[in-house]
Amino acid sequence: MLFTEECDKVRDLMHVHSFSYDFHLRVVHQYLVGCHMTLRQGYQLTGFLEDFIAHHPDIPKYGRNHVFQGSFSISTGMITAHQLYNYITDHAGTYGMKPLRMSKVAMTSEGKKGAPPSSDLHEYALVALWNSSGSYKDLEGLRHHDDFDVSLLVCHNAAPFEEQSEGERHLLRLRYYVIMTSQRELFPRLTADMRRFKKLPQIHREARDLGGKVPPERGTEPGGAQDPEPDLWEETTSATSAPDTIISTPSDGNEFYPLTGRRRSGSGAQGLLYPSPLFPLLNQEVGCARKQIQASVEQAMGHCRRDNLWRRLFHGEHHHLAMDKLKLSKLSFSELEELLNAVQSRSVGEIDQQLDCFLTMSPSWYQSLIKVLLTRFPQSCRHFDDSGIQYLAVLNQKFTDCFVLVFLDTKAGKTSLKVVFREPLPSQPQPSSSPPPQLVSMYHHLESVINTACYNLWTGLL
Repeated sequence: MLFTEECDKVRDLMHVHSFSYDFHLRVVHQYLVGCHMTLRQGYQLTGFLEDFIAHHPDIPKYGRNHVFQGSFSISTGMITAHQLYNYITDHAGTYGMKPLRMSKVAMTSEGKKGAPPSSDLHEYALVALWNSSGSYKDLEGLRHHDDFDVSLLVCHNAAPFEEQSEGERHLLRLRYYVIMTSQRELFPRLTADMRRFKKLPQIHREARDLGGKVPPERGTEPGGAQDPEPDLWEETTSATSAPDTIISTPSDGNEFYPLTGRRRSGSGAQGLLYPSPLFPLLNQEVGCARKQIQASVEQAMGHCRRDNLWRRLFHGEHHHLAMDKLKLSKLSFSELEELLNAVQSRSVGEIDQQLDCFLTMSPSWYQSLIKVLLTRFPQSCRHFDDSGIQYLAVLNQKFTDCFVLVFLDTKAGKTSLKVVFREPLPSQPQPSSSPPPQLVSMYHHLESVINTACYNLWTGLL
């Protein structure tokens, strides 16, 4: 009788703990979706998840939701990491994410969390949401199928810019969380399987997995070899462990998954600790999340560099007070060619076939055209000359996402007249609809350049 009562208490405790675990992860997912019914807007969500994972190093036995914490780092080249991360948050939609504003946590002089900061101090995380489904086996070997909501939360994991070394300023460090919440089983099971209290098998790794070190007290015993691909993931999983977290193997089970992530000090400690596999479906989503993060960051690096060069082309030659604060230097010849390789361009003949005649003019005529354009648009022209190779960019002051480019290579006798776009040219509108303002501005700007080219033709006939 007493044993039955104790079992009931343990069962109830297990279900309450599992429900609490699942409930908190479901609240986090709802908040990321946009429901602010439980958490206030601007809630410091990354701090909560960090504390949550520290408090729950293992998923409860009857929990159905999962969370993973990982890290990602990449060199940013000539761009600073802070600049790149801010660029990604400003253009999050381009990379399939949305920004999440969080209030910064005030820190006291002792380095502890203090009072809430003023309302204008915020930091931004990145959020991506998708759905997933898959099958897995339970303890009895039965296969189950479940559908999940998957949330990806990414934040910048760096010290303030002023406190970083030069090397740290060009290394982007991200911390990310992958959260899987079951779409179907929202509540804990009504019955508990007490067989889950059985003593779980030891995990044995081959010597090559431990760098050649085998713990003497955990050497391989007869019949103790580990299945390379265990189906019963529940016996060994620790879904809340970060990828670089080292896992120890306890001797007895309890109401939690039995592998608790923790680190030990001492030179011999590393050989006693083992990494733990993830819940298979979570492991797949973590892999997808890392691929998305890497692809987005690499794409954003190119976009950020392109936009920096583009902004310097437009503003780098005028030293107004406002521009001095931005420290925008003049573009070099090689930087212009780097920019031209990173953007879109179309010949004037592709835009209007009637302009094909200007593409057959001689190099000497293009030389005179460059001089006339410099006189006609002195504030809008950017002239680059390197050993007889000339570029003249005639900027559009109304639609700053395009400019007209005149190219002349005197030695090779090559010429071109193009319109350059920071982004691909907007699609042509339907006859029944009016063209977008950007396209109208581009045509007006090209028309003014062509009028100047016609003037140059006229004066050549005199």
